[in-house]
Amino acid sequence: MKPVVYKTSLPRWSFIGSIFCVLILSTTLNTRLQAAAYTPPSDQTVLTVLPDFLLSHSAEIRSFKARLQAEPHSVAASTGLARLYIDLGRREADPRYYGYAEALLSPWWTASQPPPEVLLLRALLRQHQHDYAAALQDLQQLVQQQAGSSQAWLTLAVVQWVQGDYAAAKQSCKALANSSTWYGSVCFSQVLSFTGEAERAYQLQLSLLPALPQATPELAQWVQTNLAEIAWRLGQLPKAEQHFREALAIERQDHYLLRVYSDFLLSQQRSAEVIRLLKDKTTDDALLLRLAFASQQAQDIEATQFYRQQLQARYQAADLRNSKLHQRDEAWYLLSFEENSQRALELAQANWAEQKEAEDTALLLRAALANQDFTTARKVQMWLQQNQQQDTRLEGLLAQIPKEQAS
Repeated sequence: MKPVVYKTSLPRWSFIGSIFCVLILSTTLNTRLQAAAYTPPSDQTVLTVLPDFLLSHSAEIRSFKARLQAEPHSVAASTGLARLYIDLGRREADPRYYGYAEALLSPWWTASQPPPEVLLLRALLRQHQHDYAAALQDLQQLVQQQAGSSQAWLTLAVVQWVQGDYAAAKQSCKALANSSTWYGSVCFSQVLSFTGEAERAYQLQLSLLPALPQATPELAQWVQTNLAEIAWRLGQLPKAEQHFREALAIERQDHYLLRVYSDFLLSQQRSAEVIRLLKDKTTDDALLLRLAFASQQAQDIEATQFYRQQLQARYQAADLRNSKLHQRDEAWYLLSFEENSQRALELAQANWAEQKEAEDTALLLRAALANQDFTTARKVQMWLQQNQQQDTRLEGLLAQIPKEQAS
């Protein structure tokens, strides 16, 4: 699970306004959504349910807003409220809250030397928008200022390993260990899991669970999810299932966990479980895509068509605002539903240039093979070999790459 981690300088509320514009535009792109305005039949009709996190932090949010009324450029109030919105955006996979957070940081968005707390949150937002170069610049500046910041070093390491820069990530984990042995060990083990020592990484993270800092369910969920993914890559499915269930048992909603567990279930043709898991999570585009996959797998033609139309509208809306956040999912969609393998390959290549997690690698391999682009497939194969990556899920794809003929 990645810490959340926006792009370009924007006026204070323009991003929020753009989201509402996109929502309006998307309805014109989807004929199923064209309808008269809805009028509730009574005052008792429930139109939406506020997230539990928002309700539980309402007093804190009101306090920050009141302070900002009195001090519009208060760093403490702006960053405190922005941090709450980022956490809410992560929990709910709702882009509006990231927009609210960016708006709060707009006085310092283009500053070359913003306060350290702004640097961290700006990096988190830029990471979320896949603006990794800017996020790295902010994080490297921050660790120079605050060498003892565990969150800064960990976030830096995450961005580095997401981009496949494992040597740099290992150095960041080493620096992290100077301020926190536990975090440093988890960080280092994650890098090991991508560089030929997955079993060692699994055992190390397993040994760290008893020493987990107290009252930190999000950390326990993160480690259990890491363990599940490592076991899955090693082909140890019962262990992966156990860790996924342990992570899900923690009463904290995490959309990354739901997404990767859905992929795990779909890989075993367990579509009914995915539908039960995600049926009320359709606001998250990545989870909606999994629902479409599950409905297709379950041969539910009507549900599949309904989810496809929703996804088409959302991808078109993303294109209108020049968002790159959907590249990976849209490529999977094109491969699975549209048979547009050429466009899927273009998106998969652009995505892999930015991030090289296991799902990104699998996607590029599938798209390359669908286009018989063996040059690209061999490039990915060589990268996997160079980093000694262990992933049994890729074996079938790699076996489809023909050996180069000797000249």
